[in-house]
Amino acid sequence: MAHAGLAVWALLAGGRGLLRWHIAGLALVGVAWASFLGVTAGPSGFSDAGPVGFVVEAAYAAAWFLLLQRLLRGPYLQSMPSTVRLGLATLWAGVIAVGAAASWSWYRGGWDDWLAGLFSALVLMAALCGVALTAQLCRDAPVEGRDALRFLVASGALATGGQALFAGAGLLASVVTPALQVARAALVVLAVACLAMAVRQRPQWSLAIFVSPQARTYLPRLLVTAGFFCAVVAAVPLFRAFDPEQAQALSTWLLPLIGLPLGALVFSQSLSARLRVFLSKHFLPFRYDYREEWLRLIDTLASPEQRLPLPERAIKSVAQIVSSPAGLLWLRRQADGGFTCAAGWNTKMWSDAVVEAGDAAVTFMLEREWILDTAELERNPAMYRGLVRPGWLEQFPEALLLVPLISNRSLIGFMVLRQSSSAFRLTYEEIDLLRTSGRQVAAHLAQYEADQRLAEAKQFEAFNRLTAFLMHDLKNLIAQQSLVVKNAVRHKGNPNFFEDTIATIDNSVARMSRILQQLQSGETGGRRSRVRLASSLQDAVERCRGRAPEPRLIQVDDRLHAQIDRDRFAMIAAHLIRNAQEATATEGKVEIRATREGNHAVITIEDDGCGMEPDFIRTRLFRPFDTTKGSKGMGIGAYQARTLVVDSGGSLDVASEPGRGTCITIRLPLTDSVEAIGREGQVE
Repeated sequence: MAHAGLAVWALLAGGRGLLRWHIAGLALVGVAWASFLGVTAGPSGFSDAGPVGFVVEAAYAAAWFLLLQRLLRGPYLQSMPSTVRLGLATLWAGVIAVGAAASWSWYRGGWDDWLAGLFSALVLMAALCGVALTAQLCRDAPVEGRDALRFLVASGALATGGQALFAGAGLLASVVTPALQVARAALVVLAVACLAMAVRQRPQWSLAIFVSPQARTYLPRLLVTAGFFCAVVAAVPLFRAFDPEQAQALSTWLLPLIGLPLGALVFSQSLSARLRVFLSKHFLPFRYDYREEWLRLIDTLASPEQRLPLPERAIKSVAQIVSSPAGLLWLRRQADGGFTCAAGWNTKMWSDAVVEAGDAAVTFMLEREWILDTAELERNPAMYRGLVRPGWLEQFPEALLLVPLISNRSLIGFMVLRQSSSAFRLTYEEIDLLRTSGRQVAAHLAQYEADQRLAEAKQFEAFNRLTAFLMHDLKNLIAQQSLVVKNAVRHKGNPNFFEDTIATIDNSVARMSRILQQLQSGETGGRRSRVRLASSLQDAVERCRGRAPEPRLIQVDDRLHAQIDRDRFAMIAAHLIRNAQEATATEGKVEIRATREGNHAVITIEDDGCGMEPDFIRTRLFRPFDTTKGSKGMGIGAYQARTLVVDSGGSLDVASEPGRGTCITIRLPLTDSVEAIGREGQVE
């Protein structure tokens, strides 16, 4: 009745689920099996039913096997390893062949005790195979839909486990007690009810979630069930030496006492994992050819034929170990700073989040020197000391692994690797290989960063040599301008022109003298003073009025003052305005605003020109001596602008989009005395 109800449910109310026909077929086979047992069940197991009883029992075990195997093979019938598929097919071929030969012998020679024992042994083997697959399904089931999967696993364990106990008792004692038969019937009814609950909770099963890519993950379950079978077969001569009643009583108690601990071992995640690692390390060949993996890693990192930058190559070298399709790299630029996203491989996603050095995930990776598996973190947080999924990782839902990069006991960065298309579980081999590779990659990246800093230092050294020639030219220019000022006294025909010329030249002389003084003294910061920003911006705009589009001051607050080098600020503002003009068509616009937000002055230089790519802003815009103007530029304007603003306690941000223009935002802290000075009526 239970099987008939399940069949009706699957056929009429089961929807169009992928497993509808498998479950319906299992239920119909169960109806035939239960009907046969209801008519022929006796205390002697297969003694009364003979080969027909064996066929019915084997068919019921095969129905459960096919359902479990279909779940484990996945949507493309390729998730179960070929070695396991071949082994299971060989096992069932042996059961069928030996069962056919035993049945032929039965009909030819009549009843014999050894034939009944052989039938029991074959059914026991088939049932234990179902137990192993059920345990494997419990391991491979993901977090999603966990309640439905628990019912599914429970139904398989109850049905196949009950059949294994029944066949084991028949093998050991040649008879099966009525109490054991009733208990088995109760287990089967409960199994059918659990299967119905699983289908009810999740009728549209997705086979994509039932996968297992490695053959050795099946090994612990298969070995444990094979060990149970061998133990029962080995005990047959001993049990046959007892009286039937004694053997019957002993088997009734002994089989559950042995089966329950073995079942716990089969279904326990931690125990089976330890057994798998032990077997893999001591009795099985390694999954990876470490020589080939190491050569591939070094070739990816150091081969001159590689065209990708080293940070991207570093991601690729680690990602290819676990077949990850993409990844991101976070690096620490300063010793006490946070980690910022520095490179991405095979992905357009980017993160502007700064991961602090004290972040829980960072601390865990540094202290444990361990790979952080986000899927395992969700399944078993206790393994990670209660760590939760980092908030900054939420924008990467497909992120699977966090690989630390440790050099000289210091975490210089980490990688975030995306999950591959097939299901993936981290084993000890991947952990060891990723940890070793992470250290090698960290050494390469540390050397790369040191080379970058050394190259910049050499560029600055060359720039300092250049200043020696610049000082010589400035001296000549100052001498010429001074002579013009002296000779201008003789020309008094046009007083207005004379006064303007003298003021302009005198201002140029003063500015060049200050530049010369800075170059001679080596001072780069200049002299800071309280500066009215509106005046400096007006000065910068006047310098840039000679070309189109003409810059415009749209909204400028005259009350904004900041502590900064006035000449250098006007110079970098003019540089940024000229860059905006060069990037904008003559009919476009370049607008400058200066407003107050809290305790900061916010200066924006906005244009509607060609814009810039985000990657260019991140990697090249503020890099010194990197210019797109060829011989016309030195590539230090944007670098000087940001350096001056940051040294003054502010920040410089760039927002741009190709074809839609650029907006540069400068934030400077206001001087503390600006309001008090304003109330006193003092003017700069």
